[in-house]
Amino acid sequence: MKLLRIICREERVDAVVTALRASGAPRLFVTHVHSIGSGVDPEHYRLADGGPYTKKAKIEVVCRSEDVAGQIAAVREKASTGQRGDGVIIVSDVERVVKIRTGEEDLLALL
Repeated sequence: MKLLRIICREERVDAVVTALRASGAPRLFVTHVHSIGSGVDPEHYRLADGGPYTKKAKIEVVCRSEDVAGQIAAVREKASTGQRGDGVIIVSDVERVVKIRTGEEDLLALL
């Protein structure tokens, strides 16, 4: 299993979530975050120390390894504006997933 962490523009969240659901993602987690990085969107904000940050959304989804390529393609299609600040997708291995209520594990825990 893999974990996709998708950092994208806030205004693209609905389209990205819809695309991920259509590609079979069973469960998604969406968090609003501040991004501090090498590139700054034209619309940015200032930290107390004067450094720039941008408002982004982080979408996390655990999926089967064989679904990663399709989900990345779906995200890129819906999240890309072609402009600086579109975001990134981080793919990590997932060792184990356990549903708290039932104790079901791995893909069953995500349903």
